[in-house]
This record gives sequence, C-alpha cells and structure tokens, in this order.
Amino acid sequence: MAWRERNRVHWHKNLKVGQLSRLIREVKGEIVIHFRWASVGGVNPRLCHPFPVSRTAGLAFHGKTKAVLFHNGTWSGWEEALDRLVSLGGHDDIDGPMSDTRAAAVLVDHLGQHVLEKLPGRWVVMENKATTLYGEWEEFKGMQVSNTNFVHRLPVRKNFWGNYPLSADKSVQAARDSYAARMGQLSLMFAPKQETTGLKGI
Repeated sequence: MAWRERNRVHWHKNLKVGQLSRLIREVKGEIVIHFRWASVGGVNPRLCHPFPVSRTAGLAFHGKTKAVLFHNGTWSGWEEALDRLVSLGGHDDIDGPMSDTRAAAVLVDHLGQHVLEKLPGRWVVMENKATTLYGEWEEFKGMQVSNTNFVHRLPVRKNFWGNYPLSADKSVQAARDSYAARMGQLSLMFAPKQETTGLKGI
C-alpha cells in the first residue's frame, strides 16, 4: 500500500488484513493497494509491491521515498534488461531476491518512466505530486482496477448452511458488491494511462 504524506510517498507492504484495514482508515487522500500473487520471483514477502523507484529498488517492508512502482502482469525480459543496464556500468550493487517489478523500478530510476510504455502489463508510479498509470484498466465501483478476477471469489452472504452460490439475481449481486467494498477485497487500483489526482482505491 502507498500514500502521500508531507510531500513524500510512504509505503508498507506484506501487511496482514487487519493492518491494511487500519491503514486504510487512517490514511487521507489517494492510496494504491496491491495484492501479490507470486509469479515472477517466487513467493517471498520482500518481493511484495511497491518498490521504491531508486538505484537498487530496496526490499524494505516500509519507508518514505520520492516515488514507488506497482505492477500487475508478467515481464519476461527483465533479466536481460537488467544485465544490459549493469553492463553499461551501473547498478551492480543490487542484492537480494529479484522480480520483474523490482527490476523495472531500477530501470525507471535510470531511464525514466517512459520505459513503462514499452513493457507488458499494467503499471503505476506514485510520486509525491501525481500518480501516473500505464496499461489498460477496468472500472469497478468508481475505482480503477488492474482486473476484476477477484469478483467471482467473493462470498455473497452466509447462512446456517454456508455461502449461497453466486447468482445473476441483482439483489445477490448488490450484496456481493457491498461486501467487496466494505472488506476492501480488490486488486491493484489504477486508472487508464494518465496522470490523476484524488484517486482513492482500496
């Protein structure tokens, strides 16, 4: 999760549901949240997003910086791109586990955000003044999301016998949507490639 405070971008990652819920209530203004399904880099809490846009895209679980990077998708060419950057005489001091998103944060620091226009997936760079979004996003409940795959997994409502199955019934859909909004069970929140202000996603 990332937000702006005192002209800096703050982030926390690898949060438990209760911690995330508390932060959402406390933070004012725009936020970006990412739920990571490990794909590139394996299962490692240090590879949760976001990564600070910096020379080494550090692995800290929280901090303050000028900008952070989130990603949804898979970029298979990240190792080659990072090797080329190192061969050009820089960034050979990166250590620890790597992923496509961490490598992209290093590239954005070195080459600028325009590099994200050429990479697959959906990206967001949150800076202290603006949030810039890359890729195609979907709207859900007034927020921009990287996908809506989470919708079919949300419980509708519980009774004595368990969950009701999903239904095309509008009242059941409304209950599911209400539950999703209250519980914050959404994927990464973005908008179409543009600079935005005031976006609040959960």
